[in-house]
Amino acid sequence: MAVVPVSGTNVRLLSGVPFSHDYAHTRWHNDKGTQTSWFLNRPVVHTMSEANFQRIEGKPYIRCDEPIDNLWNAKYIMFQNKAYNSKWFYAFITKLEYVNGGRTNVHFQLDVMQTWMFDMNFKPSFVVREHCPLWNEDGTPVVNTVDEGLNYGLEYDDVHVEHYVPNKGIKFLVMVCTKDMHSSKKDKTVATYNGTAQPLTYYALPVMLDGEPVKILSGEDDIPMSSPEKFLSTVYDTESAQKNIISLYMTDSIGCPFTVGGGGETTWVISFTEKDQKITPVRIGEGEKVNDLLYIEDVKRYKTETYDVGGKYDNLPSYKESKLYMHPYTVLTIDDFKGNRTDYKLEYIYDPNIKLNIKGSMGLSNKISYGIQKYNDKANMTNHQDNQYALINNNPQDIPILNDMYAAFLQGNRNSLQNQKDSILFNGFMNNVGSVTGNVGRQMDGMDRSLNGVNMGIGVAQGTGNTILQLQGLEAKQKDIANTPAQITKQGSNTAYDMGHRYDGVTFIKKTLKPEYRKKLEDFFNAYGYKKNEVKMPNFHTRKSWNYVETKLCNIDGSFNNEDLSDLKKVFDNGITLWHTDDIGNYSLSNEVI
Repeated sequence: MAVVPVSGTNVRLLSGVPFSHDYAHTRWHNDKGTQTSWFLNRPVVHTMSEANFQRIEGKPYIRCDEPIDNLWNAKYIMFQNKAYNSKWFYAFITKLEYVNGGRTNVHFQLDVMQTWMFDMNFKPSFVVREHCPLWNEDGTPVVNTVDEGLNYGLEYDDVHVEHYVPNKGIKFLVMVCTKDMHSSKKDKTVATYNGTAQPLTYYALPVMLDGEPVKILSGEDDIPMSSPEKFLSTVYDTESAQKNIISLYMTDSIGCPFTVGGGGETTWVISFTEKDQKITPVRIGEGEKVNDLLYIEDVKRYKTETYDVGGKYDNLPSYKESKLYMHPYTVLTIDDFKGNRTDYKLEYIYDPNIKLNIKGSMGLSNKISYGIQKYNDKANMTNHQDNQYALINNNPQDIPILNDMYAAFLQGNRNSLQNQKDSILFNGFMNNVGSVTGNVGRQMDGMDRSLNGVNMGIGVAQGTGNTILQLQGLEAKQKDIANTPAQITKQGSNTAYDMGHRYDGVTFIKKTLKPEYRKKLEDFFNAYGYKKNEVKMPNFHTRKSWNYVETKLCNIDGSFNNEDLSDLKKVFDNGITLWHTDDIGNYSLSNEVI
Protein backbone atom coordinates (compact mmCIF):
# COMPACT_ATOMS: atom_id res chain seq x y z
CA MET A 1 0.00 0.00 0.00
CA ALA A 2 1.27 3.42 -0.97
CA VAL A 3 2.66 5.65 1.74
CA VAL A 4 0.55 8.78 2.44
CA PRO A 5 1.81 11.82 4.39
CA VAL A 6 0.22 12.39 7.80
CA SER A 7 -1.26 15.72 6.74
CA GLY A 8 -1.86 17.91 3.72
CA THR A 9 -2.36 21.51 2.70
CA ASN A 10 -4.25 23.08 -0.20
CA VAL A 11 -6.45 19.98 -0.36
CA ARG A 12 -8.65 19.96 -3.47
CA LEU A 13 -11.40 17.39 -4.10
CA LEU A 14 -11.86 17.16 -7.85
CA SER A 15 -14.29 15.83 -10.42
CA GLY A 16 -13.66 15.34 -14.14
CA VAL A 17 -10.60 13.11 -13.68
CA PRO A 18 -11.26 10.34 -16.24
CA PHE A 19 -9.26 7.45 -14.78
CA SER A 20 -9.41 5.33 -11.65
CA HIS A 21 -7.37 3.30 -9.20
CA ASP A 22 -7.43 0.13 -11.36
CA TYR A 23 -4.57 1.78 -13.33
CA ALA A 24 -5.99 0.62 -16.65
CA HIS A 25 -5.63 4.19 -17.95
CA THR A 26 -3.98 7.42 -16.90
CA ARG A 27 -3.26 10.88 -18.29
CA TRP A 28 0.37 11.13 -19.40
CA HIS A 29 2.17 14.46 -19.05
CA ASN A 30 5.45 15.46 -20.63
CA ASP A 31 6.57 17.71 -17.79
CA LYS A 32 5.64 18.59 -14.22
CA GLY A 33 4.32 22.06 -15.07
CA THR A 34 1.88 20.65 -17.61
CA GLN A 35 0.74 18.04 -15.11
CA THR A 36 0.08 20.59 -12.32
CA SER A 37 -1.78 22.90 -14.68
CA TRP A 38 -3.94 20.04 -15.96
CA PHE A 39 -5.08 19.02 -12.45
CA LEU A 40 -5.59 22.61 -11.29
CA ASN A 41 -8.00 23.05 -14.19
CA ARG A 42 -10.19 20.10 -13.15
CA PRO A 43 -13.58 21.06 -11.62
CA VAL A 44 -13.26 21.62 -7.85
CA VAL A 45 -15.90 20.02 -5.63
CA HIS A 46 -14.49 21.03 -2.23
CA THR A 47 -11.32 22.64 -0.86
CA MET A 48 -9.58 22.56 2.51
CA SER A 49 -6.63 24.72 3.47
CA GLU A 50 -5.18 21.94 5.55
CA ALA A 51 -6.16 18.55 6.91
CA ASN A 52 -4.88 15.83 9.14
CA PHE A 53 -5.19 12.40 7.56
CA GLN A 54 -6.65 9.67 9.69
CA ARG A 55 -6.44 5.90 9.20
CA ILE A 56 -8.67 2.88 9.61
CA GLU A 57 -6.77 -0.42 9.40
CA GLY A 58 -3.92 1.47 7.77
CA LYS A 59 -6.09 3.04 5.06
CA PRO A 60 -6.15 6.87 5.03
CA TYR A 61 -9.17 9.16 4.97
CA ILE A 62 -10.02 12.84 5.39
CA ARG A 63 -12.88 14.05 7.56
CA CYS A 64 -14.59 16.83 5.58
CA ASP A 65 -17.05 19.30 7.04
CA GLU A 66 -19.33 18.87 4.04
CA PRO A 67 -22.56 16.85 3.57
CA ILE A 68 -22.07 13.64 1.58
CA ASP A 69 -24.68 14.78 -0.96
CA ASN A 70 -22.36 17.62 -1.98
CA LEU A 71 -19.45 15.25 -2.65
CA TRP A 72 -21.00 12.54 -4.84
CA ASN A 73 -19.16 13.67 -7.98
CA ALA A 74 -15.77 13.96 -6.28
CA LYS A 75 -13.42 11.18 -7.41
CA TYR A 76 -9.92 12.55 -7.00
CA ILE A 77 -7.78 14.52 -4.53
CA MET A 78 -4.69 16.63 -4.98
CA PHE A 79 -2.83 18.14 -2.06
CA GLN A 80 0.52 19.46 -0.91
CA ASN A 81 2.41 19.02 2.33
CA LYS A 82 3.92 22.48 2.67
CA ALA A 83 5.47 21.72 6.02
CA TYR A 84 8.06 19.80 4.00
CA ASN A 85 8.00 21.00 0.36
CA SER A 86 5.78 22.26 -2.44
CA LYS A 87 5.33 18.88 -4.16
CA TRP A 88 1.79 17.96 -5.20
CA PHE A 89 0.44 14.55 -4.24
CA TYR A 90 -2.38 12.91 -6.18
CA ALA A 91 -4.89 10.32 -4.94
CA PHE A 92 -8.05 8.43 -5.94
CA ILE A 93 -11.17 8.76 -3.80
CA THR A 94 -12.17 5.16 -3.08
CA LYS A 95 -15.22 5.65 -0.84
CA LEU A 96 -17.43 8.33 0.67
CA GLU A 97 -18.56 7.47 4.20
CA TYR A 98 -21.51 9.25 5.84
CA VAL A 99 -20.72 10.55 9.35
CA ASN A 100 -23.61 12.94 9.94
CA GLY A 101 -25.60 15.54 8.04
CA GLY A 102 -22.70 17.95 7.77
CA ARG A 103 -19.68 15.69 7.85
CA THR A 104 -18.23 13.01 5.49
CA ASN A 105 -15.23 10.71 5.67
CA VAL A 106 -13.43 10.68 2.30
CA HIS A 107 -11.34 7.54 1.91
CA PHE A 108 -8.55 7.74 -0.64
CA GLN A 109 -5.59 5.87 -2.12
CA LEU A 110 -2.41 7.52 -3.34
CA ASP A 111 -2.03 7.59 -7.14
CA VAL A 112 1.59 6.44 -7.36
CA MET A 113 1.60 6.98 -11.14
CA GLN A 114 0.76 10.69 -11.08
CA THR A 115 2.50 11.36 -7.75
CA TRP A 116 5.88 9.97 -8.82
CA MET A 117 5.64 10.40 -12.61
CA PHE A 118 8.54 12.88 -12.67
CA ASP A 119 10.46 11.42 -9.76
CA MET A 120 10.85 7.90 -11.18
CA ASN A 121 13.98 6.93 -13.09
CA PHE A 122 12.84 4.40 -15.68
CA LYS A 123 15.68 2.23 -16.94
CA PRO A 124 15.76 -0.23 -19.86
CA SER A 125 13.33 -2.99 -18.98
CA PHE A 126 11.78 -6.08 -20.53
CA VAL A 127 8.91 -4.61 -22.56
CA VAL A 128 6.19 -7.20 -23.19
CA ARG A 129 4.09 -5.07 -25.53
CA GLU A 130 3.73 -1.47 -26.58
CA HIS A 131 2.76 0.74 -29.48
CA CYS A 132 5.60 0.37 -31.98
CA PRO A 133 6.65 2.23 -35.12
CA LEU A 134 4.49 1.09 -38.03
CA TRP A 135 6.14 2.19 -41.27
CA ASN A 136 9.63 2.73 -42.60
CA GLU A 137 10.60 5.93 -44.40
CA ASP A 138 9.93 4.26 -47.75
CA GLY A 139 6.38 3.37 -46.67
CA THR A 140 7.02 -0.35 -46.16
CA PRO A 141 5.87 -2.04 -42.93
CA VAL A 142 8.28 -2.17 -40.00
CA VAL A 143 8.97 -5.86 -39.40
CA ASN A 144 7.45 -7.18 -36.19
CA THR A 145 6.90 -10.93 -36.17
CA VAL A 146 6.72 -11.72 -32.43
CA ASP A 147 3.94 -14.25 -31.93
CA GLU A 148 0.82 -12.55 -30.55
CA GLY A 149 -0.90 -15.72 -29.35
CA LEU A 150 -4.21 -14.62 -30.88
CA ASN A 151 -6.78 -16.44 -32.98
CA TYR A 152 -6.52 -15.42 -36.62
CA GLY A 153 -9.06 -17.87 -38.02
CA LEU A 154 -9.05 -21.16 -39.87
CA GLU A 155 -9.04 -19.93 -43.45
CA TYR A 156 -7.43 -17.29 -45.64
CA ASP A 157 -8.91 -15.17 -48.41
CA ASP A 158 -7.06 -15.19 -51.72
CA VAL A 159 -6.93 -11.43 -52.24
CA HIS A 160 -4.72 -11.39 -55.34
CA VAL A 161 -3.96 -14.16 -57.83
CA GLU A 162 -1.59 -13.72 -60.74
CA HIS A 163 -0.64 -16.43 -63.23
CA TYR A 164 2.93 -15.84 -64.30
CA VAL A 165 4.26 -17.54 -67.42
CA PRO A 166 7.87 -16.68 -68.33
CA ASN A 167 9.07 -15.71 -71.80
CA LYS A 168 5.65 -14.74 -73.18
CA GLY A 169 4.55 -18.37 -72.89
CA ILE A 170 7.23 -19.87 -75.14
CA LYS A 171 8.04 -23.45 -74.14
CA PHE A 172 10.43 -26.08 -75.33
CA LEU A 173 9.69 -29.52 -76.61
CA VAL A 174 12.91 -31.35 -75.68
CA MET A 175 14.01 -34.47 -77.54
CA VAL A 176 16.75 -36.64 -76.01
CA CYS A 177 18.50 -39.04 -78.36
CA THR A 178 21.18 -41.69 -78.09
CA LYS A 179 22.81 -40.66 -81.37
CA ASP A 180 23.27 -37.63 -83.61
CA MET A 181 20.32 -37.09 -86.00
CA HIS A 182 21.35 -34.08 -88.05
CA SER A 183 25.03 -33.88 -89.00
CA SER A 184 27.61 -35.82 -90.95
CA LYS A 185 28.01 -37.93 -87.80
CA LYS A 186 24.42 -39.09 -88.09
CA ASP A 187 23.62 -42.33 -86.27
CA LYS A 188 26.81 -42.06 -84.25
CA THR A 189 27.23 -41.34 -80.57
CA VAL A 190 28.41 -37.75 -80.19
CA ALA A 191 29.34 -36.50 -76.75
CA THR A 192 27.84 -33.13 -75.86
CA TYR A 193 28.10 -30.79 -72.93
CA ASN A 194 24.71 -30.23 -71.31
CA GLY A 195 25.31 -29.13 -67.75
CA THR A 196 27.90 -31.86 -67.72
CA ALA A 197 29.60 -33.96 -70.39
CA GLN A 198 27.37 -36.84 -71.52
CA PRO A 199 26.98 -39.20 -74.47
CA LEU A 200 23.40 -38.16 -75.26
CA THR A 201 22.26 -35.69 -77.92
CA TYR A 202 19.71 -32.98 -77.06
CA TYR A 203 17.36 -31.11 -79.37
CA ALA A 204 14.82 -28.45 -78.40
CA LEU A 205 11.87 -27.10 -80.35
CA PRO A 206 10.52 -23.70 -79.16
CA VAL A 207 6.72 -23.73 -79.33
CA MET A 208 3.68 -21.67 -78.41
CA LEU A 209 0.78 -23.66 -76.98
CA ASP A 210 -1.65 -21.77 -79.23
CA GLY A 211 0.28 -22.87 -82.31
CA GLU A 212 1.68 -19.46 -83.21
CA PRO A 213 4.87 -19.68 -85.30
CA VAL A 214 8.29 -19.12 -83.71
CA LYS A 215 11.55 -18.05 -85.32
CA ILE A 216 15.14 -18.14 -84.06
CA LEU A 217 17.39 -15.15 -84.61
CA SER A 218 20.69 -16.58 -85.87
CA GLY A 219 23.18 -13.96 -86.98
CA GLU A 220 21.09 -11.55 -89.08
CA ASP A 221 18.55 -14.18 -90.17
CA ASP A 222 15.25 -15.24 -88.64
CA ILE A 223 15.01 -19.01 -89.09
CA PRO A 224 11.48 -20.46 -88.80
CA MET A 225 11.11 -23.39 -86.45
CA SER A 226 8.87 -26.33 -87.22
CA SER A 227 5.43 -26.44 -85.69
CA PRO A 228 5.00 -29.06 -82.96
CA GLU A 229 2.30 -30.82 -85.04
CA LYS A 230 4.58 -31.21 -88.04
CA PHE A 231 7.50 -32.26 -85.87
CA LEU A 232 5.57 -35.00 -84.09
CA SER A 233 3.88 -36.13 -87.31
CA THR A 234 7.09 -36.59 -89.27
CA VAL A 235 9.99 -37.20 -86.91
CA TYR A 236 9.06 -40.85 -86.38
CA ASP A 237 9.06 -41.44 -90.11
CA THR A 238 12.78 -40.77 -89.94
CA GLU A 239 14.50 -44.15 -89.68
CA SER A 240 17.01 -43.01 -87.07
CA ALA A 241 14.28 -41.64 -84.80
CA GLN A 242 12.88 -45.07 -84.07
CA LYS A 243 16.24 -46.13 -82.69
CA ASN A 244 17.39 -42.89 -81.07
CA ILE A 245 14.60 -41.08 -79.20
CA ILE A 246 14.55 -42.04 -75.54
CA SER A 247 12.73 -39.08 -74.06
CA LEU A 248 10.36 -36.40 -75.28
CA TYR A 249 8.89 -33.81 -72.93
CA MET A 250 7.66 -30.23 -72.54
CA THR A 251 9.29 -27.66 -70.23
CA ASP A 252 9.09 -23.94 -69.43
CA SER A 253 12.87 -23.52 -69.38
CA ILE A 254 15.95 -25.29 -70.67
CA GLY A 255 18.33 -23.25 -68.51
CA CYS A 256 19.42 -21.03 -71.39
CA PRO A 257 18.14 -17.43 -71.12
CA PHE A 258 16.76 -15.71 -74.21
CA THR A 259 14.83 -12.62 -75.23
CA VAL A 260 11.47 -12.62 -76.96
CA GLY A 261 10.19 -10.22 -79.60
CA GLY A 262 7.24 -10.05 -81.91
CA GLY A 263 3.93 -11.68 -81.14
CA GLY A 264 0.48 -10.33 -81.78
CA GLU A 265 0.08 -10.11 -85.54
CA THR A 266 3.74 -10.97 -86.17
CA THR A 267 5.82 -14.09 -85.63
CA TRP A 268 7.50 -14.64 -82.29
CA VAL A 269 11.28 -14.25 -82.56
CA ILE A 270 13.63 -15.48 -79.86
CA SER A 271 17.32 -14.79 -79.42
CA PHE A 272 19.63 -16.57 -76.98
CA THR A 273 21.60 -14.07 -74.91
CA GLU A 274 24.45 -16.12 -73.44
CA LYS A 275 27.42 -16.20 -75.83
CA ASP A 276 29.11 -19.10 -74.01
CA GLN A 277 26.16 -21.39 -74.74
CA LYS A 278 26.33 -22.98 -78.17
CA ILE A 279 22.78 -23.53 -79.37
CA THR A 280 22.36 -23.72 -83.13
CA PRO A 281 19.43 -24.20 -85.53
CA VAL A 282 19.67 -27.54 -87.36
CA ARG A 283 17.59 -29.57 -89.79
CA ILE A 284 16.48 -33.16 -89.28
CA GLY A 285 14.98 -35.27 -92.08
CA GLU A 286 14.60 -34.66 -95.79
CA GLY A 287 11.99 -33.44 -98.25
CA GLU A 288 8.51 -33.07 -96.80
CA LYS A 289 9.69 -34.69 -93.58
CA VAL A 290 12.28 -32.07 -92.77
CA ASN A 291 12.14 -30.34 -89.39
CA ASP A 292 13.95 -27.24 -88.15
CA LEU A 293 14.79 -27.14 -84.45
CA LEU A 294 17.68 -26.38 -82.08
CA TYR A 295 20.71 -28.51 -81.38
CA ILE A 296 22.05 -28.15 -77.84
CA GLU A 297 25.73 -28.65 -78.46
CA ASP A 298 27.61 -26.91 -75.64
CA VAL A 299 26.02 -25.61 -72.43
CA LYS A 300 28.65 -25.95 -69.74
CA ARG A 301 26.57 -24.16 -67.15
CA TYR A 302 22.88 -23.36 -66.95
CA LYS A 303 21.98 -19.76 -66.27
CA THR A 304 19.29 -18.44 -63.93
CA GLU A 305 16.54 -16.38 -65.52
CA THR A 306 15.30 -13.54 -63.27
CA TYR A 307 12.02 -11.68 -63.70
CA ASP A 308 10.60 -8.77 -61.74
CA VAL A 309 6.97 -9.64 -61.00
CA GLY A 310 5.98 -6.54 -59.00
CA GLY A 311 6.01 -5.06 -55.50
CA LYS A 312 5.75 -7.57 -52.69
CA TYR A 313 3.00 -5.60 -50.90
CA ASP A 314 1.09 -4.69 -54.08
CA ASN A 315 -2.60 -5.62 -54.37
CA LEU A 316 -3.07 -6.30 -50.65
CA PRO A 317 -5.76 -4.69 -48.46
CA SER A 318 -4.93 -1.30 -46.98
CA TYR A 319 -4.23 -2.02 -43.32
CA LYS A 320 -3.77 0.61 -40.63
CA GLU A 321 -1.79 -1.90 -38.59
CA SER A 322 1.41 -2.86 -40.38
CA LYS A 323 1.75 -6.16 -38.50
CA LEU A 324 -1.14 -7.56 -40.53
CA TYR A 325 1.22 -7.63 -43.53
CA MET A 326 3.42 -10.07 -41.61
CA HIS A 327 3.15 -13.84 -41.39
CA PRO A 328 0.88 -15.56 -40.37
CA TYR A 329 -1.65 -12.84 -41.16
CA THR A 330 -0.47 -12.47 -44.77
CA VAL A 331 1.14 -15.21 -46.86
CA LEU A 332 2.50 -15.42 -50.39
CA THR A 333 2.01 -18.83 -52.00
CA ILE A 334 3.64 -19.93 -55.25
CA ASP A 335 1.80 -22.88 -56.82
CA ASP A 336 2.17 -24.66 -60.15
CA PHE A 337 -1.08 -26.61 -59.63
CA LYS A 338 0.76 -29.82 -60.38
CA GLY A 339 1.18 -30.83 -56.76
CA ASN A 340 4.00 -28.39 -55.96
CA ARG A 341 3.67 -25.27 -53.83
CA THR A 342 5.69 -23.23 -51.36
CA ASP A 343 4.82 -20.39 -48.97
CA TYR A 344 6.79 -17.20 -48.43
CA LYS A 345 6.72 -14.56 -45.69
CA LEU A 346 6.72 -11.16 -47.37
CA GLU A 347 8.71 -9.52 -44.58
CA TYR A 348 11.70 -11.78 -45.31
CA ILE A 349 11.93 -10.92 -48.98
CA TYR A 350 14.82 -8.46 -48.71
CA ASP A 351 13.83 -6.50 -51.77
CA PRO A 352 10.86 -4.17 -52.35
CA ASN A 353 9.93 -6.17 -55.45
CA ILE A 354 9.44 -9.90 -55.96
CA LYS A 355 12.15 -11.15 -58.29
CA LEU A 356 11.51 -14.65 -59.54
CA ASN A 357 14.49 -16.88 -60.26
CA ILE A 358 13.78 -19.65 -62.78
CA LYS A 359 16.25 -22.48 -63.20
CA GLY A 360 15.64 -24.92 -66.00
CA SER A 361 17.60 -27.88 -67.35
CA MET A 362 17.66 -30.60 -69.96
CA GLY A 363 17.86 -34.12 -68.59
CA LEU A 364 15.95 -37.28 -69.32
CA SER A 365 12.91 -35.56 -67.85
CA ASN A 366 11.66 -32.12 -66.88
CA LYS A 367 13.11 -30.37 -63.83
CA ILE A 368 12.65 -26.69 -63.13
CA SER A 369 12.71 -24.54 -60.01
CA TYR A 370 10.96 -21.27 -59.20
CA GLY A 371 12.50 -19.34 -56.30
CA ILE A 372 12.30 -15.81 -54.95
CA GLN A 373 15.53 -13.87 -55.01
CA LYS A 374 16.87 -12.51 -51.70
CA TYR A 375 14.43 -14.48 -49.58
CA ASN A 376 16.03 -14.88 -46.14
CA ASP A 377 19.26 -14.08 -47.96
CA LYS A 378 21.67 -11.43 -46.75
CA ALA A 379 24.70 -13.36 -47.97
CA ASN A 380 24.38 -12.18 -51.60
CA MET A 381 23.96 -15.76 -52.87
CA THR A 382 20.86 -14.76 -54.78
CA ASN A 383 21.22 -17.25 -57.64
CA HIS A 384 22.28 -20.26 -55.61
CA GLN A 385 20.83 -20.71 -52.16
CA ASP A 386 17.32 -19.64 -53.20
CA ASN A 387 16.60 -23.29 -54.02
CA GLN A 388 16.29 -24.12 -50.32
CA TYR A 389 12.93 -22.29 -50.39
CA ALA A 390 12.04 -22.72 -54.07
CA LEU A 391 9.19 -24.56 -55.72
CA ILE A 392 10.82 -27.44 -57.57
CA ASN A 393 8.84 -29.19 -60.28
CA ASN A 394 10.24 -32.49 -61.46
CA ASN A 395 6.90 -34.02 -62.45
CA PRO A 396 6.98 -35.80 -65.80
CA GLN A 397 5.65 -33.64 -68.62
CA ASP A 398 6.25 -36.30 -71.21
CA ILE A 399 5.00 -36.50 -74.76
CA PRO A 400 4.21 -40.10 -75.88
CA ILE A 401 7.13 -41.56 -77.83
CA LEU A 402 7.45 -44.39 -80.33
CA ASN A 403 10.74 -46.12 -79.83
CA ASP A 404 12.57 -49.38 -79.42
CA MET A 405 12.83 -51.58 -76.30
CA TYR A 406 15.83 -49.70 -74.93
CA ALA A 407 14.02 -46.36 -74.93
CA ALA A 408 10.91 -47.99 -73.49
CA PHE A 409 13.03 -49.36 -70.66
CA LEU A 410 14.42 -45.92 -69.81
CA GLN A 411 11.01 -44.30 -70.05
CA GLY A 412 9.37 -46.96 -67.88
CA ASN A 413 12.17 -46.90 -65.34
CA ARG A 414 11.80 -43.15 -64.92
CA ASN A 415 8.05 -43.48 -64.36
CA SER A 416 8.67 -46.31 -61.91
CA LEU A 417 10.94 -44.07 -59.86
CA GLN A 418 8.27 -41.39 -59.88
CA ASN A 419 5.69 -43.91 -58.67
CA GLN A 420 8.01 -44.95 -55.85
CA LYS A 421 8.36 -41.32 -54.80
CA ASP A 422 4.58 -40.84 -54.86
CA SER A 423 4.12 -43.97 -52.76
CA ILE A 424 6.60 -42.71 -50.14
CA LEU A 425 4.86 -39.32 -50.01
CA PHE A 426 1.43 -40.92 -49.71
CA ASN A 427 2.54 -43.23 -46.89
CA GLY A 428 4.05 -40.26 -45.06
CA PHE A 429 0.80 -38.36 -45.53
CA MET A 430 -1.24 -41.22 -44.05
CA ASN A 431 1.16 -41.40 -41.08
CA ASN A 432 0.63 -37.67 -40.52
CA VAL A 433 -3.13 -38.16 -40.57
CA GLY A 434 -2.78 -40.87 -37.92
CA SER A 435 -0.61 -38.64 -35.78
CA VAL A 436 -3.02 -35.71 -36.12
CA THR A 437 -6.09 -37.77 -35.17
CA GLY A 438 -4.23 -39.29 -32.24
CA ASN A 439 -3.20 -35.87 -31.03
CA VAL A 440 -6.80 -34.62 -31.32
CA GLY A 441 -7.91 -37.37 -28.95
CA ARG A 442 -5.19 -36.54 -26.46
CA GLN A 443 -5.98 -32.85 -26.73
CA MET A 444 -9.68 -33.51 -26.04
CA ASP A 445 -8.76 -35.58 -22.98
CA GLY A 446 -6.59 -32.78 -21.69
CA MET A 447 -8.99 -29.96 -22.53
CA ASP A 448 -10.56 -29.75 -19.08
CA ARG A 449 -7.15 -29.68 -17.43
CA SER A 450 -6.03 -26.96 -19.85
CA LEU A 451 -9.11 -24.86 -19.17
CA ASN A 452 -8.61 -25.30 -15.45
CA GLY A 453 -5.05 -24.09 -15.88
CA VAL A 454 -6.27 -21.02 -17.78
CA ASN A 455 -8.90 -20.30 -15.14
CA MET A 456 -6.33 -20.58 -12.35
CA GLY A 457 -4.08 -18.13 -14.20
CA ILE A 458 -6.96 -15.68 -14.69
CA GLY A 459 -7.96 -16.05 -11.05
CA VAL A 460 -4.52 -14.96 -9.89
CA ALA A 461 -4.31 -12.13 -12.47
CA GLN A 462 -4.74 -8.50 -11.50
CA GLY A 463 -4.59 -5.33 -13.58
CA THR A 464 -4.83 -4.42 -17.24
CA GLY A 465 -1.89 -6.49 -18.40
CA ASN A 466 -3.63 -9.56 -17.09
CA THR A 467 -6.73 -8.44 -18.94
CA ILE A 468 -4.61 -8.84 -22.04
CA LEU A 469 -3.79 -12.37 -20.91
CA GLN A 470 -7.48 -13.06 -20.45
CA LEU A 471 -8.23 -11.74 -23.92
CA GLN A 472 -5.54 -13.97 -25.31
CA GLY A 473 -7.06 -16.87 -23.41
CA LEU A 474 -10.50 -16.15 -24.88
CA GLU A 475 -8.94 -15.70 -28.31
CA ALA A 476 -6.74 -18.78 -27.96
CA LYS A 477 -4.38 -18.96 -30.89
CA GLN A 478 -5.29 -21.53 -33.51
CA LYS A 479 -2.61 -22.68 -35.90
CA ASP A 480 -4.90 -24.93 -37.93
CA ILE A 481 -3.91 -23.18 -41.13
CA ALA A 482 -0.22 -23.93 -40.59
CA ASN A 483 -0.76 -27.38 -39.05
CA THR A 484 -3.00 -28.81 -41.74
CA PRO A 485 -0.94 -31.44 -43.61
CA ALA A 486 -0.26 -30.56 -47.22
CA GLN A 487 -2.53 -32.50 -49.52
CA ILE A 488 -1.00 -34.98 -51.93
CA THR A 489 -2.47 -33.74 -55.19
CA LYS A 490 -0.87 -35.68 -58.00
CA GLN A 491 -1.76 -33.58 -61.01
CA GLY A 492 1.65 -33.46 -62.62
CA SER A 493 1.71 -36.69 -64.61
CA ASN A 494 -0.76 -35.67 -67.33
CA THR A 495 0.82 -33.31 -69.82
CA ALA A 496 -2.39 -32.96 -71.85
CA TYR A 497 -4.32 -31.85 -68.74
CA ASP A 498 -1.61 -29.43 -67.60
CA MET A 499 -0.98 -27.80 -70.95
CA GLY A 500 -4.59 -27.98 -72.13
CA HIS A 501 -5.76 -26.07 -69.06
CA ARG A 502 -2.70 -23.79 -69.20
CA TYR A 503 -1.21 -24.99 -65.93
CA ASP A 504 2.14 -23.70 -67.05
CA GLY A 505 4.53 -21.37 -65.26
CA VAL A 506 3.50 -20.61 -61.68
CA THR A 507 0.67 -18.78 -59.95
CA PHE A 508 1.32 -16.16 -57.26
CA ILE A 509 -1.39 -16.17 -54.60
CA LYS A 510 -1.42 -13.46 -51.94
CA LYS A 511 -3.52 -14.54 -48.97
CA THR A 512 -4.71 -12.67 -45.95
CA LEU A 513 -7.22 -13.01 -43.13
CA LYS A 514 -10.96 -13.26 -43.39
CA PRO A 515 -12.61 -9.81 -42.89
CA GLU A 516 -13.99 -10.59 -39.43
CA TYR A 517 -10.53 -11.53 -38.15
CA ARG A 518 -8.90 -8.54 -39.82
CA LYS A 519 -11.23 -6.23 -37.88
CA LYS A 520 -10.74 -8.04 -34.57
CA LEU A 521 -6.97 -7.94 -34.84
CA GLU A 522 -6.84 -4.35 -36.12
CA ASP A 523 -8.96 -3.22 -33.15
CA PHE A 524 -6.80 -5.17 -30.70
CA PHE A 525 -3.50 -3.87 -32.09
CA ASN A 526 -4.92 -0.35 -32.25
CA ALA A 527 -5.74 -0.48 -28.52
CA TYR A 528 -2.81 -2.47 -27.12
CA GLY A 529 0.04 -2.25 -29.62
CA TYR A 530 2.27 -5.20 -30.54
CA LYS A 531 4.13 -7.85 -28.63
CA LYS A 532 7.73 -6.72 -28.24
CA ASN A 533 9.50 -9.03 -25.74
CA GLU A 534 12.61 -6.89 -25.79
CA VAL A 535 14.80 -5.14 -23.23
CA LYS A 536 14.50 -1.43 -24.02
CA MET A 537 13.10 1.89 -22.86
CA PRO A 538 9.32 1.85 -23.31
CA ASN A 539 7.58 4.15 -25.75
CA PHE A 540 5.75 6.57 -23.44
CA HIS A 541 4.68 9.17 -26.00
CA THR A 542 5.17 8.10 -29.61
CA ARG A 543 1.51 8.21 -30.68
CA LYS A 544 -0.94 11.09 -31.06
CA SER A 545 -3.67 9.95 -28.64
CA TRP A 546 -2.38 7.09 -26.49
CA ASN A 547 0.44 4.61 -25.83
CA TYR A 548 -0.02 1.23 -24.19
CA VAL A 549 2.95 -0.03 -22.14
CA GLU A 550 3.31 -3.43 -20.49
CA THR A 551 6.54 -4.67 -18.90
CA LYS A 552 7.79 -7.63 -16.91
CA LEU A 553 9.85 -7.02 -13.75
CA CYS A 554 10.45 -3.47 -14.93
CA ASN A 555 13.54 -1.64 -13.79
CA ILE A 556 12.66 1.63 -12.00
CA ASP A 557 14.29 3.53 -9.18
CA GLY A 558 13.70 6.96 -7.65
CA SER A 559 14.08 9.15 -4.57
CA PHE A 560 10.91 7.97 -2.82
CA ASN A 561 9.91 5.10 -0.53
CA ASN A 562 10.25 1.46 -1.61
CA GLU A 563 6.58 0.70 -0.99
CA ASP A 564 5.45 3.25 -3.56
CA LEU A 565 8.24 2.14 -5.88
CA SER A 566 6.99 -1.45 -5.70
CA ASP A 567 3.42 -0.35 -6.47
CA LEU A 568 4.63 1.73 -9.41
CA LYS A 569 6.47 -1.25 -10.88
CA LYS A 570 3.28 -3.33 -10.62
CA VAL A 571 1.40 -0.68 -12.58
CA PHE A 572 3.72 -1.08 -15.57
CA ASP A 573 4.01 -4.86 -15.20
CA ASN A 574 0.22 -5.15 -15.31
CA GLY A 575 0.01 -2.84 -18.32
CA ILE A 576 -1.35 0.69 -18.54
CA THR A 577 -2.59 2.97 -21.30
CA LEU A 578 -0.99 6.42 -21.23
CA TRP A 579 -3.38 8.95 -22.77
CA HIS A 580 -2.24 12.17 -24.41
CA THR A 581 -5.77 13.53 -24.72
CA ASP A 582 -8.59 14.24 -22.23
CA ASP A 583 -10.92 11.94 -24.19
CA ILE A 584 -9.61 8.95 -22.26
CA GLY A 585 -10.94 5.57 -23.35
CA ASN A 586 -12.04 6.69 -26.82
CA TYR A 587 -10.27 4.21 -29.11
CA SER A 588 -11.98 5.65 -32.17
CA LEU A 589 -9.59 8.62 -32.07
CA SER A 590 -6.82 8.77 -34.64
CA ASN A 591 -3.60 7.51 -33.13
CA GLU A 592 -0.97 7.93 -35.78
CA VAL A 593 2.73 7.83 -35.04
CA ILE A 594 4.25 11.21 -34.15
